[in-house]
Amino acid sequence: MIVNFHEHPYEGVGEHNASLGIDRMVLLADRDTNDLVCDMAEREPQRYIPFYRADVNDIPKSCAELRHYVQHRGVRGVKFQPLSQSVMPNDPKLYPFYEVCQELRAIVLFHAGVVAFPKHYVRFGNPVQVDDVAWDFPDLRIVIAHLGGNYSYEAMVICSNHPNVYMDTAYLHFFCDRSLPQVQPIELVARAVRFCGPEKILFASEDVHPSLIADSDLAEETKKLILSGNALRLLDEQ
Repeated sequence: MIVNFHEHPYEGVGEHNASLGIDRMVLLADRDTNDLVCDMAEREPQRYIPFYRADVNDIPKSCAELRHYVQHRGVRGVKFQPLSQSVMPNDPKLYPFYEVCQELRAIVLFHAGVVAFPKHYVRFGNPVQVDDVAWDFPDLRIVIAHLGGNYSYEAMVICSNHPNVYMDTAYLHFFCDRSLPQVQPIELVARAVRFCGPEKILFASEDVHPSLIADSDLAEETKKLILSGNALRLLDEQ
C-alpha cells in the first residue's frame, strides 16, 4: 500500500493518484471544502482521509466545528496554511484549538516554505515556531509539510527534538529546484532519514512520485515506513 499524506480535492484526484500507484490519500480542505472532503471520504472511505481547515479568526467556532467533524464526519486532522491565513503557529490565540486537537487525537499539519502564490505572505513560511507548539503540547501530533520547504534544516531539528513531530515529502521538486546549493529531492529525504529517523518521514505527492522512494537506495524497511507504515501508524490504523 502507498499512502499520500498531502493531497487536495480536485476533479480526477483519485484517478490521478491511482495512476501513480497510490492507494490512499489525505485530503486537505480549505475553508470552502471542509464538507467536500468529508463527502468524498464518506463515498470512498478506503481511498480518502479528510482533514479540516480551521477559521483562525474565530477559534471558538473552529473548536466546535472540529468536534463535529471528528465525531460525526470522520475528520482525522487539521491543515494550517500560515502563508495565506497570516498566522504564526505559536500565536496564543490558536492554543485553545490545539488543546481540542490534542484531546481528539487530531493530527495538525502545517505548510512550511516560501511559495510565490497570490496573497501568500512569505514571513509566515518559516516553521521554526512549530517548535514552541511541540514543547507546549507534547502529545499533539504534528506534521511539517514539504520537509520544511526552504527551511529544511529548521524542520529537521524540530522533528528530531520532538517524538510527535513528523515531516512530509510533498512538492519537494519545487523547493529543491530553487535551492542553493542545488539538492535533489531524494538527497533531502535521505538526509531527513539520517537525522530524524525513518519513522518520522511521510510520503506525500504534489508531483512527487512514489518511485522517488521506491527506486532509491534507501533500505527496504525504510521505504515501507515512508510509503505507508508511518502514515498508518500516525492515523492509528496500525
